[in-house]
Amino acid sequence: MPSKYNIYIICKDESIFDKRKKELSKYKQQICHIQWIPAVFLTLTQCNPGMLKKLKTRYNTKKRSIIRKLGCISAHRSALLAIFSNQTNNNIILEEDAALTNPLPKPPELSCYMGGWIIPPQITQAEKVAVNVNPKKGINEINYDNFKVIMAHALFIKTHQEASTILNMTIEPEKLKPYDIFISDERYFNHYYYPPTFVQEAHVSDIDDKGVDVNYYRTFDYGINYKQGVKKGNKPKRKAARSKKRSKRTNRRTKRN
Repeated sequence: MPSKYNIYIICKDESIFDKRKKELSKYKQQICHIQWIPAVFLTLTQCNPGMLKKLKTRYNTKKRSIIRKLGCISAHRSALLAIFSNQTNNNIILEEDAALTNPLPKPPELSCYMGGWIIPPQITQAEKVAVNVNPKKGINEINYDNFKVIMAHALFIKTHQEASTILNMTIEPEKLKPYDIFISDERYFNHYYYPPTFVQEAHVSDIDDKGVDVNYYRTFDYGINYKQGVKKGNKPKRKAARSKKRSKRTNRRTKRN
């Protein structure tokens, strides 16, 4: 099996695709193929209200959020279908906000998360209960009794046969959970790569309306040390840099006054 990546990037337009492709260009010797997978934006009309019932979610989830999550599932299906159609191996599916944060390693031997958020087995305990994990560099096993990984911005799928299996898994159920929760609950991925190769870039999500930096910090180092680090004042450098900018602006205003 050739030891080069085939990368499928889900994004809304070619300008974002070109940006991500440029970020990866320094690793062109490790990449065989990069393909744009257009994002899917579904439309709710008077004729298709039943579409809202296709997603298992909290009772108070907004309709627009349900539509966006269903669109996310559809886009990932398109990426999985492209992998199967192209018969490629060593595949990475990236969402448009997946930013390269560490050097691209050699393709892992097993399908795995190449970025994500490590949380307790019960998602309701996320950010409430600490998860004790001590990953080594490279492939690490997910012990689902102690923790799981969610978020689907960077998924490594070793073979096109595995992509076909996941695609079928998303088509068979009458109702689905949000994509990242679904694949985690199904325990399809049993490994994650450390340190994370991709984080969710700071932005306002088109899918879940999260704040600008929320998912960036959750995926920074898989969120393992973030909560403790904040308490100790050891925030990621991105936060420190932003704080310095705010301090400079405050100082300028003070001098003017």
